[in-house]
Amino acid sequence: MKLNHITLVVEDIGKSKNFYQKILGFEPGFEKEISGEQYSKVTGHDNLRLRFCVIKIPESDVIIELAQFINPKQGINNDFRHVAFEVDDVDEVYEKVKDRAVSEPVIISGQGKGLDGKKFFYFKDLDGNLVEILNKSKDLYSSQ
Repeated sequence: MKLNHITLVVEDIGKSKNFYQKILGFEPGFEKEISGEQYSKVTGHDNLRLRFCVIKIPESDVIIELAQFINPKQGINNDFRHVAFEVDDVDEVYEKVKDRAVSEPVIISGQGKGLDGKKFFYFKDLDGNLVEILNKSKDLYSSQ
């Protein structure tokens, strides 16, 4: 298991991306709007739609995801901040924490290179913090 990414919820993805790149020297990744049944299912929020941006920490395998909610505009923003761990077997970890899981694991499709094939789920730790478990994949988060 290794740390894969941290997701931050932002009001303006352009301003936030600029801040992290100029102030901290993060490298640009890709940006796109994401939505679909898989995201609604895994978060428990119907018609979820958000602007999504990947920025890379120089000389690190860990990335930062920026998420700007379009729908719902309010409501899950604080609930969506999370830390994500990459594992060899998503289903094995799911079996260990399924009593705390937000959903069963889902596989992303129809979102394009960099996201398709991502298998993941969320669960809450003992203090209610959101944790994501995802599969290892060499193409995950690659440029669009």
